[in-house]
Amino acid sequence: MSDSHDLPRLPPVGAAASPADLVPLMTPELLAGLLADGDEELAAWTLENAIAVMPRARVYDELVRDAMAIIGRRWVEGTWGIAEEHVASETLLRTLERVAPELGPERRAGPGAVLVGVRGEHHAIGLACAAHVLAESGWSIVNLGADEPADDLARFVARVRPSLIVLTASSADRADALRETVGAVRAVAGESVTIAVGGGIASDPASVAGVGADWSGTTLTALVRFAVRLRARLDAESMVRPSDPVF
Repeated sequence: MSDSHDLPRLPPVGAAASPADLVPLMTPELLAGLLADGDEELAAWTLENAIAVMPRARVYDELVRDAMAIIGRRWVEGTWGIAEEHVASETLLRTLERVAPELGPERRAGPGAVLVGVRGEHHAIGLACAAHVLAESGWSIVNLGADEPADDLARFVARVRPSLIVLTASSADRADALRETVGAVRAVAGESVTIAVGGGIASDPASVAGVGADWSGTTLTALVRFAVRLRARLDAESMVRPSDPVF
């Protein structure tokens, strides 16, 4: 599907090759080409080997994000079309399902986190990545996906009473939707729930200032650090037994 000069250069794999040997060869350019060609098999192999030697959050922050930036840039330049961008996005979502962390029933013992894209937000890749890294950090995850109406989220929050809500929005033009969503959640949960904001909007301080969120950031690594501190505080305050289900 991609032009011949953009085809990924696959790293040589010998019998003795370890993930550490392969990681330097697993570039964003390689992953971008695999995704644009719809090759989820090799894309998953690439991510699995990277995750074997680096924190998952760093792999997603660097390798995955940079690969998608390359795809977006090639679409803007006209090298690739909308079709390649769509194929890449869908292939990445399927690939992420294949490399999801293997978690047992004990994951339900962690505090609850709800992940959601605000009204009008159609990007779901960041939510999938966030679900993985938070689950690995001991949170019990419900990912509601993108484009969630504020009133519907508020009803859900009132029912399941999560400890953390992660809202995503890709750009500043979602600021009104973000403010509406935070307000709806606060109306039913007050300060009992912690609200974090991620996505492209978090890189614009003016867009997140005053919306009522407790944290904002642009990387999964920073989100994990925040979530780990929050969980430690919650455990200290509530003394929840490890076997207590949340959702």
